[in-house]
Amino acid sequence: MNELESTISQVIEENFIPFEWNDKIEKELEEINLDTNLPRKDLTKIPFITIDGADAKDFDDAVHCFKNKTTYSLSVAIADVAEIVKLKSAINDEALERGTSIYFPSKVIPMLPEKISNNLCSLVPNEIRNVLVCEINFDLEGDLQSYNFFEARIKSHQRMTYSEVEEYLNGNSSHLAKNVKKSIDTLYVLTNKLLFKRNKRQALEIDGQEPLLRMSNDGRVEEITLPKRLFAHQMIEEAMLAANVCAANFMNKHYKFGVYRIHEEPDNLKLESLKNFFSLKGYSESYKKEALGIISQCLSHAKKQQLNKIFQTVVLQSLKRAEYSTKEIGHFGLQLDRYSHFTSPIRRYPDLMTHRLIKNVLHNGDLAVDKDQIEEDCAEMSDLERIAEKSSRQVTQQMICYYLKKYIGKEFNAVVTGMADFGLFAEIDNFYVSGLIHVTDLPSDRYFFDKEANLLKGKKTGRTYRLGQNILVTIANVSPEERKITLVPKDKNKKK
Repeated sequence: MNELESTISQVIEENFIPFEWNDKIEKELEEINLDTNLPRKDLTKIPFITIDGADAKDFDDAVHCFKNKTTYSLSVAIADVAEIVKLKSAINDEALERGTSIYFPSKVIPMLPEKISNNLCSLVPNEIRNVLVCEINFDLEGDLQSYNFFEARIKSHQRMTYSEVEEYLNGNSSHLAKNVKKSIDTLYVLTNKLLFKRNKRQALEIDGQEPLLRMSNDGRVEEITLPKRLFAHQMIEEAMLAANVCAANFMNKHYKFGVYRIHEEPDNLKLESLKNFFSLKGYSESYKKEALGIISQCLSHAKKQQLNKIFQTVVLQSLKRAEYSTKEIGHFGLQLDRYSHFTSPIRRYPDLMTHRLIKNVLHNGDLAVDKDQIEEDCAEMSDLERIAEKSSRQVTQQMICYYLKKYIGKEFNAVVTGMADFGLFAEIDNFYVSGLIHVTDLPSDRYFFDKEANLLKGKKTGRTYRLGQNILVTIANVSPEERKITLVPKDKNKKK
């Protein structure tokens, strides 16, 4: 077993993650086939395209956009997983237990078997696939005017990566069909209008990107980078966001509730702590009264400093987690009154729940809807999402630890990212992982932790260590299996 395999195996065991398919599922898979003759709208001639990462194997969504004299029309076609995965089936039971696909470097533990996720429901090019379409009409300013949900069949005309779309937008690609180019060009214009609207409503812009690991064939890390954010990403994000809003509104209209993606406002205590922190970091203006204003002021100040990432992390820590719920609370981060997840039913069970509610309306209400049970499932899905994110982060961290073993004894610049009474945590430049500097390894003194000011201070010398501070460190030890890195400051034995 190589480093990656043993790491994934360890994390699966630690977090009790189901990863095998039972015999009932295997038997059901033998009997499942794609019916392309269902009575639904035929959109196979419409030039839908999929735009995903280069490594993607399951294609949930395809888009098409056109403009007439008074409107932009955006069609978001989503794999009709609910047509294949039926309630009370063994496949559905397992998907409910998993809740989400979990993504590791070079490997995924899928929510659904590959026959479904990578084949029957994947919107691969030039193959007929059943979809649920959200057709959205915007006025010429980008304001949503109307929407419509319906079942259809499509045939993806092109599978494109974000990089390929970016190349085309930059004028470096001409091999695309004329109708595909027209759709991309129109979506580009519409996206700019939607981003203007997003900015106007003050949706939070926090960069929380996870490091990207390039792996060798034998399961070792070859390179660590941060994914580059392209305009092509924003094109798809805004299209999916619009469809998610429409799905939330559709469920609310027909059920007076929905499978919502909610994000509550931060607590007052957290906001006061955040204001205190930024005041200590040089923010001298008076704070606004409402939560959005305070968060926006802090993010703006962070951008002006050279500690953008660290300050953004502090802001992130003050925010609540987004969750799934039938309660209509809205989404604070996106600044939306109503929001859902509709666009990824291959890899997220809440999206499949949303699809079933929408299709139930389209089929005149055959499905028994139990709001209390749906709320229970939403709470469970939120928990499973947390486990998936934690597991993915643990694998990445452990693989970076393996990579760092060859740098033991080497010096690096690091930035203080956290502190406690036993020491401080510092992220090593370009490795996107933090190690611990124990208080006993700080320069000769006795240090106390000032929780209010978020700093460590020496009693004799007055030497202080603050969040966001640059510090030169030596990697003293790395324990990958424990995901621990021990750092020692270069000036350990020096006095101020």
